[in-house]
Amino acid sequence: MNNKLIIGFFILIQFFVGKVLAADNRPRVIIMTDAETDDRCSMVHALLYANDMDIAAIIQTNSCFQRKGWSHEPWLKNMIDAYGKVLPNLRVHDPRYPSAEYLHQISLVGDEDPTHIPDIGKSYKCVFTGEPVHIDPSKWADTPGSDRIVELLLDDDPRPLIIQCWGGGNTAAKAFEKLKRMYPQFYDRAISKAVLYCIWYQDGAGSYIEKYHPGATILLNHHFSGSWDYGTMTNTSHFVSEYLRNGRNPLGTFYTQPYISEGDTPAFLYCVGGPGLRSWQHPSYGGWGGRFYQVKGFKNVWRDTGYGEIREWMETALHDFQARLQWCITPEYGKANHAPVIKLSSSSDITVKSGERVTLSATVTDPDSIDIEATWKMRGAMWEQKGRTKEQFMADPDKFVSRWQTGWSQMPAGSYQGFVNLEFDEKKGSCSFVAPKVSTPQTIHILLEAFDMAVPRLTSYQRFIITVVP
Repeated sequence: MNNKLIIGFFILIQFFVGKVLAADNRPRVIIMTDAETDDRCSMVHALLYANDMDIAAIIQTNSCFQRKGWSHEPWLKNMIDAYGKVLPNLRVHDPRYPSAEYLHQISLVGDEDPTHIPDIGKSYKCVFTGEPVHIDPSKWADTPGSDRIVELLLDDDPRPLIIQCWGGGNTAAKAFEKLKRMYPQFYDRAISKAVLYCIWYQDGAGSYIEKYHPGATILLNHHFSGSWDYGTMTNTSHFVSEYLRNGRNPLGTFYTQPYISEGDTPAFLYCVGGPGLRSWQHPSYGGWGGRFYQVKGFKNVWRDTGYGEIREWMETALHDFQARLQWCITPEYGKANHAPVIKLSSSSDITVKSGERVTLSATVTDPDSIDIEATWKMRGAMWEQKGRTKEQFMADPDKFVSRWQTGWSQMPAGSYQGFVNLEFDEKKGSCSFVAPKVSTPQTIHILLEAFDMAVPRLTSYQRFIITVVP
């Protein structure tokens, strides 16, 4: 079979596979990791969100910190095996969790050649962009990891492919080079799907991709340092001891740090940080993994805006992490907490004219029943002071308990620079405002938050994007 026939057959197969995959509205991701200590902690955390991501590959790489990589040790295999032990419980709470067998199948080795790390110190461990290019991937051998990236970029799935660079990005650099050299007719469409979320630039790939593959989007996160990385969350040792290393969760035994140290966690939180936040749909939207601004002089390079954009969500993210750790050891749905469910009563994307009133609405439900005994233990004294008995409470707990609360707010996203006056109708669960006067189309982002009153408190989101035209 000649090369043209091979390519044609490959594209045809991928077309039909892609039609199936495209029906998945979850973010499609690749995790690339150099297996540092904090990477391994982040991986424990990330596997608990394998239901909210369409994980297409886990690729072991190297970096300026782990030049030889760690694929010679079975750390990832052992961790996925531990995930498999808790999987039956996880699927009670969400059947979308993938099998351990599937995760093993997509676990690949990428570039771990230490000679591909430029010998220029750590100056490219980056805060800046536009630095000189120090690598030439055309001289490198293919790897199973780079070939997988090529395969995924060539398929017919229209979703962005979010390549999380927890370590170096050289594996992606090789894939892009091969894609451009061997499949020039498909290159532009394929490279436009690539979104690299980089925790620093940890090898020479960043500047190379900036220059030679500008069609790829790069999100460069610097402010993970000081948020989730080494030593910044030492006050969370109780969380690790109580919920991770408690002797009951096989997956938790692989959490290597005595406190939370997950420098790469913002990369996957960008993809899963509350589905309704829609943060992964555009770098400027903002969410659990930060918010990004476009770097001057670059069409597709974005930098994170600061520590606050990550830290603002950390408490909520840890509550969610805690709940999922409980799922690992809880084989009954009703004995664990789950986030409120938001059902839209209006569209989440609206176009209006200046001066028109915008009304946004949604209903909130709680998938969990009230733990009567726990709730009475927590608040019974207060109700007794008001002349209410336990029997009255047990007969109609919804009369006494606010099971969730909601809040509406304008987000620091969108093109409109002013503020709108939000008006609320609690009975209808809606908010409204008058669209401001604009001379050109402008976007306004409004956020609905719904959080339950259980322990741990869980939060759901819905982002509304309103386009205002003159």
